[in-house]
Parts: sequence; structure tokens; C-alpha cells
Amino acid sequence: MTLSIITAFPKRRVLPVIIILSFILIVIILLRQEQQQQVSLNFVDISALSPVTEQNSKRRNDLNARIHQPVSLALLRGLLVFYPHDQEVFFLPELLWFYRSWLEMMKDEPLSWRTDLIVYTGVYTSALQQLGCVYNRIRMDKNEPPQCRVFLYQRVHLRSINDVYKNANTHSYQQIDRNRSILLIQNLRTYVYLDSINIIAECYPSFAMYDYILRTDLDVFLTKNFGHFVPYNDTILVGQGGYSSVFTANRLRRIAKNIDWLYANITNIGSTWYGPPRVAQRIANYSLEAMLHLAMNEFTKPEREGKFGTALWPEWHYGVLLLYSCDMAINHLVLKENINIGLAYNLLDQFSTKTDPYDIEKNNRLHIHCWHTQDRFSKFLFKEGKYNHIHPRTLIHDTSAAGYTLRLALESRLMSFDGLRQALLNAKNLSNV
Repeated sequence: MTLSIITAFPKRRVLPVIIILSFILIVIILLRQEQQQQVSLNFVDISALSPVTEQNSKRRNDLNARIHQPVSLALLRGLLVFYPHDQEVFFLPELLWFYRSWLEMMKDEPLSWRTDLIVYTGVYTSALQQLGCVYNRIRMDKNEPPQCRVFLYQRVHLRSINDVYKNANTHSYQQIDRNRSILLIQNLRTYVYLDSINIIAECYPSFAMYDYILRTDLDVFLTKNFGHFVPYNDTILVGQGGYSSVFTANRLRRIAKNIDWLYANITNIGSTWYGPPRVAQRIANYSLEAMLHLAMNEFTKPEREGKFGTALWPEWHYGVLLLYSCDMAINHLVLKENINIGLAYNLLDQFSTKTDPYDIEKNNRLHIHCWHTQDRFSKFLFKEGKYNHIHPRTLIHDTSAAGYTLRLALESRLMSFDGLRQALLNAKNLSNV
């Protein structure tokens, strides 16, 4: 058909058509080559850094977060937080609203479950005492009522090398690795987020008896859903972070290859973990190794000292060194030791600004995190007293994340320490009533 049409035209008409089509084809080929060159200049070939093996592919397809409601008659959980006693003025409001959300969560928790709040700090402060937190006492049995437990923890920036050699394990439930502690002192003493991961590595004897732990920051709230859901099949759930660009992900892959670590191509892992304590400690130990390597080899002294500020954000930033190190540790252990990871991006680290009244219940949100914002609920505005004119009673029917967090935060401010302590003593009596 086409041939007959062409032959129907005189040759002088066919030749220009062929020339035009050839020109168009050449242009298309040149454009594609230019695009390929641009891609090769701006993107590292991840197949060369972390080949997509059958195992790798299998793990990436098996990372969905799974939670369930177990039929176990007795279950133990620990909520692990680091509390900087020397910055109590700043962190006390966060501890109080987290404490209040813990009480609220237990109203929906099975009577036989026990969830303890475990606080690691340098001083058994008056506030902690008034809240009824017991001092240096691990859980001994499953029937003991829920407790706020305080364990003394020696912060890295307060350690000296001489003290580490002489008194490496002066605290009952803190096991300090001398060699690593010295490296941390020498290279990460001023990194402000170091202790929040180091407590998981060094204080395992204080939380080894729990079935599940939640490693979390203080500026968070538990929802009622947390009262009856746990990770499925010993998976450790991780929340969502916001630290990784294409450049960052490729750089972390390259660094992992340089130190002979595996990399499962999981990125933007949050700072919240919910799962078996033995797995959490394993991740923490590898995270500290990665943190030391990154600080010593991948950041310049001006970067470590903060002289660049956020100029390189979001591509590469020393402030999120903790997240980079956890990223590398989890990616390595997923492939090396076959640990079960669930990407709980829709369950943990949820925004405190959501206004959908059905979101928490409908989507089984477990944990709400206060991200940096000026929208309600903002931890910054709360601490500045901008919400003081609002009575929490007016929010009692607001089931959105914004309403729920604001109500509990306001209640935690209005309640006395003794009032919170009494509520804890009555917590299991109030459950399921």
C-alpha cells in the first residue's frame, strides 16, 4: 500500500520527503544521546554500587509494615526516651505531654499488657520524682503495674578518657564499651543527638526483658491505637525521615561499598523504631560504627563545627548524622543478618498538623511526631504559650491529630505532677471501663 503510493509520485517529490524524514530521525537520535549524557553526569549507577541481587529484590518487596492484635494474655512493652537533665526547662513540656499520651493510650490497652515509660538521664530530678518515676529498678515480672522508670546514664560529652578506663561501668544498667566510648569522646563529643542512639547500645540490660520497645524522641504522642497493636512476626517497624535526596542516597550507597557493607536501597528511615529489643540494640551498635566512620571520613572539620550551617542541606548535612548512620546500619543488617524491617511510614512519625477527624482511627496511626511547623499543633508555639487561651475541654470531640495533640499537651500543662502520678497509679483500673 505504502509502496504503491510512493511510486505514484514523481521521483522529484519523493527525494525531499526522504531528506526531511532522515533529518528528523537524526535530531531525535542526538536529543536522546544528550539526555543520556545528562543522566550519567547527575546520577551514580546504583547497580555498580549495590547490585540488585535476587536477595536484594526479595527484601525490597517484603518491607510493608504489618501490625496485629495478639491474643497473648501478657505482653511487655517499653517506651525508651533520652531526657537531657541539663536542658530540663526545654524538654520537660515534651516529657509531660508524652507522659499524658501514655496514660491516654493505656485506656485502650488490654488489662494484662504492661507498657513502661523508661527514661535515661544523668540526674534523678525533682520533676521525675514527683511524676512517680522509680529509680534504677528494672521490671521483675509481668504482673507489676506499669511504671515510669529512671535509669542513670552518663552522657558522652561528660565522659573523660581517664574515667572510661577507670570506671567504665559505674551505672548498674549501662554497659560501656571502652574502646568505642573513647572514639565517641574523641570524635563525636559535641554531636547533640549521639546519646539518643547510644542509650540503646549501652543500656540493653535495662530493657532486655520487654517483648517490644519503642525507641522515640520526646516530642511525640502515642495514639489509642498503640494500645492494642504490635509489630507482626518480630518485625521492627521504622518511621519516616526526611533527610535523603538522590545525591544523599547515592553517597550512602557508595560509602557502604567502601567499608564492605551491604546496602538494601531503603532510604528516608525515621528516628522511631518499634520492635524486639535485641534487634534494636543490634541496629544501634552498627549505627554507632557508621556514625564514627562518617564523622571521621565524610565530613570536614568546618562541617562538624557547624560553620556551613544548612548551606548543603538537603544533599549533605552533619546535623542529621544520626539518620545517615541508622540508614546505613539498617540497610546492611537487612541483607547481612536478614532482620525483618517494616516501613511504617503511615503508622509512626505522623504529622501533628493533620485536621482529618477520621485519619487516626481509619489508618491505625500509632505515633504522632511534632515536625518543625508553625501550624497547629506546633511544639514551638505551645512552649511560647500561644495556645494558653484554649481550654482542652473545647477539644474533647476533636479526633484529628491536630486536636488530639493540642488537647493532651494542654492537659499535661494544667495537670499537676501529682495529678499525673495518680493517673498512672489508676491506669490499669481505668482500662476498658
